[in-house]
Amino acid sequence: MGSIGSIGNLTSLEFFDLSNNQINGSISSTFSKLTSVTTLSLGSNKLSGLLPPELGSLIHLTRLELSSNQFEGSIPPQIGHCHLLTSLLISDNFLTGEIPQELGYLTNLYEMDLSRNNLSGDIPATFSNLPRQAMLILAYNSLTGKVPSITASILLYHNKDLCGDSNHLMPCETLKLDMNHQSRKHPRMVLLAFFAPFSFACLSIASITVICRRNKCSKSKRKSKSGDILSIWNFDGKIAFEDILTATENFDEKYCIGIGGYGTVFRVELEGGVTFAVKLLHSMEEFNDEETFHAEIEVLTKIRHRCIVKLYSFCSHSQCKFLVYDLIERGSLSSILHEQELAKELDWSNRIAIVADVAQALSYLHHDCDDPIVHRDIKSSNILLNRDYKAYVSDFGMARKLKHGCSSWSTIFAGTCGYIAPELSSTMVLTEKCDVYSFGVVALEVVMGKHPGDLLLPFFCRTEQPGKFNDILDRRIAAPSTIHEKDVILVALVAFACLQVNPKSRPRMQQVYQALTSRNRPAFMPMPLHEISLQDLHDYCGTIKNI
Repeated sequence: MGSIGSIGNLTSLEFFDLSNNQINGSISSTFSKLTSVTTLSLGSNKLSGLLPPELGSLIHLTRLELSSNQFEGSIPPQIGHCHLLTSLLISDNFLTGEIPQELGYLTNLYEMDLSRNNLSGDIPATFSNLPRQAMLILAYNSLTGKVPSITASILLYHNKDLCGDSNHLMPCETLKLDMNHQSRKHPRMVLLAFFAPFSFACLSIASITVICRRNKCSKSKRKSKSGDILSIWNFDGKIAFEDILTATENFDEKYCIGIGGYGTVFRVELEGGVTFAVKLLHSMEEFNDEETFHAEIEVLTKIRHRCIVKLYSFCSHSQCKFLVYDLIERGSLSSILHEQELAKELDWSNRIAIVADVAQALSYLHHDCDDPIVHRDIKSSNILLNRDYKAYVSDFGMARKLKHGCSSWSTIFAGTCGYIAPELSSTMVLTEKCDVYSFGVVALEVVMGKHPGDLLLPFFCRTEQPGKFNDILDRRIAAPSTIHEKDVILVALVAFACLQVNPKSRPRMQQVYQALTSRNRPAFMPMPLHEISLQDLHDYCGTIKNI
């Protein structure tokens, strides 16, 4: 609660994170004094006012996170001067105006999320300079005009009259013809307005009689059609399409319960109280909807596991494609960890069980299927929790099958920044160990209550891990009891083992799951939790592979 006080002359501060609090007020121009800061995270607060242009003076900034606040006004073009930025996250605010073209010069970006604002105008042509591996999210705005040629992955849904030659958009020539047609129709509509009342009066009498007669028939027909809707989907996709469109009012935003890289998820309640989650697929440049659609269907129709979300059906329609899943009530692990009160309910017992559930699911995919399946997008937002906090792995749109003992070349830089295995960015060679790395990030995120962020840097730089393990534990819940202490240490050891830069140094998921669940496991660390340093975890993590 409260506002951000004076930050003084903190010229040596490198990491500033006050996200997920109840902070109000505005960002003052004194933030320009943070001349050494690399990470500025103020997301999920109640901050308001304008974004100060002085943010552009933070030339060492690599991550700017201001999402889920109440900022107004335009995006300062000066932010484009922060040339080291890899993450620019300003979604879910009240920002207006055009997107500054200066943002297109942030050539180190991996992710830019400006969604859920009220930005207008064209998408800057300078965005063609953004790196190919970047994820650009511009959904839920009021953008118009021709979309420039952009090599980065881009999400554009729920905007106005966008057109272009890619991203499955309407060609600009077609859009102009439609607009001209509408303008020519306007005088006719004025004339029709005079005759409409007379026509309506005449037709009303006849229509009411017909409708009354048909109502009884339609009700009886609908009852005979509905029945157990799941049994019908195997035979008639049209019924599922119409019922779901009706239940969601043509996929209205108010039914949306989540947005991912490849689809928006809606809560759908059909007649009789049957409830499902429906993922409506998006279109992306250089990534075919059909590929995502069929990849997920192929994987989920051939596997059944208690820790993998259940696919009930799918619908391929000329207007859209969607997949129908079991609804997992509590939503994603990411959303729970980001909510102060919800995170408090996620005690150590539940967190340890969640890590084991995800490990079991990945062990099944890698080692128990006919061909190993690599998920390729393991992250906390793709892990769903039910009422009992049981975890389910979801979103298999990027999954790929491998032949036993083989790797695969990845033609698409798939995954999410912060969870992607380091070898993918340089070699693009896909193995099961890519999922192992992502799992390590998630396991550490569960322990810390937030993404590990800069804690991952020593793995890449091969430097010593500074600090105590006890200092990184999520403070929103009580410290681990004596019963849970060893399990929490084990989860951290597993995470460190999975985060090794060399893929060959990481354990297999089968080894990870066995280590987490073995009742006869030895004591991995010869010291109590409060004495363990992060370097100790790094030194001992190799013992996981000896299980």
